[in-house]
Amino acid sequence: MVSMSSDFSILSDNGDLPMGWVITELENVCTVQGGYAFKSKDYTEKGIPLVRISNLVENNNVDLDSNPIFLPENYLISHSNYCLRVGDILIAMSGATTGKMAVFRCSSDALLNQRVGRFIIKDKTLVDKPYLSKLIENLSSKVAQKAYGGAQPNISPSEIERLLIPLPPLNEQRRIVEKVEALMARSRKAKEALDAIPTLIEQFRQSVLAAAFRGDLTADWREQNPNIEPASILMESLQTGIFRKPPDEILGKLPEKWEWARFADVANIKSNLVDLSEYQNYPHIAPNHIRSGTGELLEYTTIAEDKVFSAKHLFKSGQILYSKIRPYLAKAVIVNFEGLCSADMYPIDSLINTSYLHRWMISSEFTELASGKQGRTVLPKINQNALNELCVPVPPLEEQAKIVEYVENALTYIHQLMETNFQVTTNLELLNQSILSKAFRGELVEQDPTDEPASVLLERIQKEREKEKAKVKQTGAKKLKK
Repeated sequence: MVSMSSDFSILSDNGDLPMGWVITELENVCTVQGGYAFKSKDYTEKGIPLVRISNLVENNNVDLDSNPIFLPENYLISHSNYCLRVGDILIAMSGATTGKMAVFRCSSDALLNQRVGRFIIKDKTLVDKPYLSKLIENLSSKVAQKAYGGAQPNISPSEIERLLIPLPPLNEQRRIVEKVEALMARSRKAKEALDAIPTLIEQFRQSVLAAAFRGDLTADWREQNPNIEPASILMESLQTGIFRKPPDEILGKLPEKWEWARFADVANIKSNLVDLSEYQNYPHIAPNHIRSGTGELLEYTTIAEDKVFSAKHLFKSGQILYSKIRPYLAKAVIVNFEGLCSADMYPIDSLINTSYLHRWMISSEFTELASGKQGRTVLPKINQNALNELCVPVPPLEEQAKIVEYVENALTYIHQLMETNFQVTTNLELLNQSILSKAFRGELVEQDPTDEPASVLLERIQKEREKEKAKVKQTGAKKLKK
């Protein structure tokens, strides 16, 4: 075992190196070539794509279709030193994504732009390219840390080259990569499954709401409570004995004792624009303060803090705030305080169970109806008259409360599923980091005593380089004498 004197944080916890390993500067195994500062006046509509920092995308890939920029075909010859090859390892050297690495896997030719670095291996008998790729991926955060010294993150090729790296014997490098790839393949499959869960959860949430407003959710409850007062009695009482005509659009047949109603029959839109001078310290709610499709109120500030000047609606506790802008976003929230809301929102008094009406207003069925009634095409919104004509399925009052109870229980369970999925996804990312950390501490595969130590190979290669340099100097001296 060789004692370690560096501060290289990804190495073994006990401060020792595995057998045959060595700590060395990155420049001893490769150089970092910066890209060329191509001029924008030379850009063309078609030709050779230019790989910029923005082309380094997720999963360590290069996306040539992401905001593409091209250069003339003849640049492949005039700037051949910057022509990329399949398998080239790249790194961002400035900007917010400094340290992000990618591997060039594209089949087409491309050129390397400035502030993107390419790692060029000096001797293939010293380091295996797949190992170097994994190593650079693990070094990404260290590169980013070194870059954040000024206002704009920036790092030079020479600074990257001075980073210390762990170098195992060449054969062990290959075993490490093979093991990492096998583990990462399993990790990717797990990630794909986890990524599909939010969509499934959202489908489940919508199916719960659909079942609630079809009456399916409370079918058993109705059988156990056959004597509840029908919704028709409720509707008559809301209209002081005058039952208004049903909505023009009926979504389907409702359970017994339910009624279809127009929005205007079960709610009052309370437009109440006020002068802001007396309300500077009141909460200010705008559509961007509501999470789409969930009824969740996000962080908000006051009228004074937002520095708003145009008139706003005064709302009161217990009202529903509904965004008439882009109704397809389904933004509605019940508030439990007094404040002012954007003129692009409607404060609404519910004449039936407020939570029931609110859930209906963020359901996919209601959202589809509201989107169909929207007005302008550039900034679609639903006006007050159109909103009032939309239909609402109205159950008996007792059943409304029971539906709310069932829906809230289901949504609590859904929230728990989302939290669990997030935690598992986070743990999977930590596991991936742990795999790489173990790999570069020599803990992932067994050492083979027959492997040539990296230190021996590195020393031999360095001696050969020194001989080459000496020869070059001698040749130069002889030329000068002549």
